[in-house]
Amino acid sequence: MPKAPTIYLSLSESVASKVEEALGNFKCRLILIPDGEKLIEISRKDPPDLIIIEKEIPKLDGYAVVLLLKNDPKTAEVPVIGICKCLTDAEAEKARDAGCDDYVCYPFEKEEFQNLVKKHLAR
Repeated sequence: MPKAPTIYLSLSESVASKVEEALGNFKCRLILIPDGEKLIEISRKDPPDLIIIEKEIPKLDGYAVVLLLKNDPKTAEVPVIGICKCLTDAEAEKARDAGCDDYVCYPFEKEEFQNLVKKHLAR
């Protein structure tokens, strides 16, 4: 039996609860990681199948975390979905420049978000 995919979440409480609700029917392990430094440390030791991250996280800006992870051979291939609270063209560009494979505007449509997660888990 294949093992359930692991998704690391580095999000504020309100966004994390919406993500957990949206992915409730998915057969995956959701692991909430409290800050950017911890996310980098844990991802390097045990790379997940997917990372879902918000820009505003403690200890290290979410985009800086993505940049560091994408430049590390151990984690470079891990897909990252960024969640932006106010998505402007500039904000979307920052997410892409940092290395996010995709991004979604919060609040997001549940089905659209689920499809994005499925796409990256299928890689």
